[in-house]
Amino acid sequence: MKWVFGFVLLGSLHLASGKLSIVLKSPEVGPVLEGQSITLECLSDEDSDMSAYTFEKYAKFMDSWFAVDGSNRFRCWYYDVKVNRSAGRLQLQIPEVQSWNAGPFRCVQNNGTEQHSVSNSLSVPVHYLRDVSLFKDNSFYSRYSEQLKVLTVAPGSDVEVECSASASENPLYSWSREGDDWVEVSNKLKIQKVREEDAGTYTCTVQHPSVLSLSKTRSLQLLVVPEEERTERWLGLPQLSLFLMAGIPALVLIVVIVSLAVYLSRRKPSSLKGPIDDRSMKKPIYRGSVESVDSTVGDSHPLV
Repeated sequence: MKWVFGFVLLGSLHLASGKLSIVLKSPEVGPVLEGQSITLECLSDEDSDMSAYTFEKYAKFMDSWFAVDGSNRFRCWYYDVKVNRSAGRLQLQIPEVQSWNAGPFRCVQNNGTEQHSVSNSLSVPVHYLRDVSLFKDNSFYSRYSEQLKVLTVAPGSDVEVECSASASENPLYSWSREGDDWVEVSNKLKIQKVREEDAGTYTCTVQHPSVLSLSKTRSLQLLVVPEEERTERWLGLPQLSLFLMAGIPALVLIVVIVSLAVYLSRRKPSSLKGPIDDRSMKKPIYRGSVESVDSTVGDSHPLV
């Protein structure tokens, strides 16, 4: 039995292995990009009715193959895929292919266990270039905090900004400055002993090495400001800012202390006994009552 396992690319790439083969096809010219829709089709030169066959995907974390259309247990691992069985054909469509659900896939007979009933596997080469990030150093905070857009430094200080992006292949980095014609081929922008004339807009360009259409940029505004002016800019209006910086924490502390004092003053014990002359604690004893005492001889205190 001879197999063809393919997905829909313009032109074809035929990889033969004995009686098994894989054909790759696509409706568009060029490589498969992340987010595109692809279709895999299982074909046999001996069987036109593919109802007895199914697609399987390899799960690395389980080190095993599982049927894509036979169970929903692993749906989270390959997301939105559709298996079409019409007119005797067997197709697997991935509307928005991602790097984690690009394979490997294979085609097998539902009840087949021998080698000739299994096609050779196929992993779709998905290319991608994700968002560009800029950060000042290798600290955890700068990497995972809000994106760096404006960097204010003092004259004479050193500047080092790193540009980073995730891609299917190691990307190419370059830095440029608005208004200048120089380009620095590096993922790091380094300026030693920065001067006021170094201020400006710097742009990092990230290029995928094999897919020219995958290119992204991110810009950074560098401000070179003397230390005293940086302080005034940071504070805004100096006197008002200093008052707010000192007054607000003090006011919050006072409110907390007063609230705590009020709370503690209201928490008085409710089980304390009243004074001995509290009339609510007195209970009269009447003659002939069941609570009367047997004898009062020797009592030094009158009955209440």
